[in-house]
Amino acid sequence: MTNTNFEDSVPFLVVRNHEEQYSIWPVGREIPLGWVDCGFNGDKQSCLKHIEAVWTDMRPLSLRKQMDTLANTAAKDPLPASESSGPDLVERLCAGSHKVRVVVRPEGSATAFKESLERGFVQIEFTQTQGGTVLGFSVDTQQSDLSKMSDSKQSGEVVIVGTLTLNFQKVRCVATIDLQDLTGEGKLELIH
Repeated sequence: MTNTNFEDSVPFLVVRNHEEQYSIWPVGREIPLGWVDCGFNGDKQSCLKHIEAVWTDMRPLSLRKQMDTLANTAAKDPLPASESSGPDLVERLCAGSHKVRVVVRPEGSATAFKESLERGFVQIEFTQTQGGTVLGFSVDTQQSDLSKMSDSKQSGEVVIVGTLTLNFQKVRCVATIDLQDLTGEGKLELIH
């Protein structure tokens, strides 16, 4: 007795959908909606070889069209130079002073800020970067000046200093914060 595979004895059609994706379908069975006969039929292996020869780009038609449109648009209107073509974020924040604010949740109050300082961790937002850059770091109490926090009025300014890693570079953040509105000036310093 010979071992015959059923699929080897059934003729197939090569079919294609609206996205120009190919498949095979048994002859005599109703072709599924969305697929059409390509005009090639034969045994399974010859149909698969035909598909391999004609289906040279596996991307769906809609994706190919979209990519062609993007390529044509890019050729006509090149993208403007991105921020990365200039100094990187660390370099920009190390150059001069920048407007900052303390990020305290759930409320932005001096009391919540004091609690954050007592935990030894603060978040400072550099507000003039694209989207705002929030940096969180442990407070270095030896280098910081938090003396105004002990005043009952909690007015004046404090200087917060801490180190962190930003974009794979070790930096020191120094921020002078007005206790009335929790905003001020800040900068980064590279640590070598």
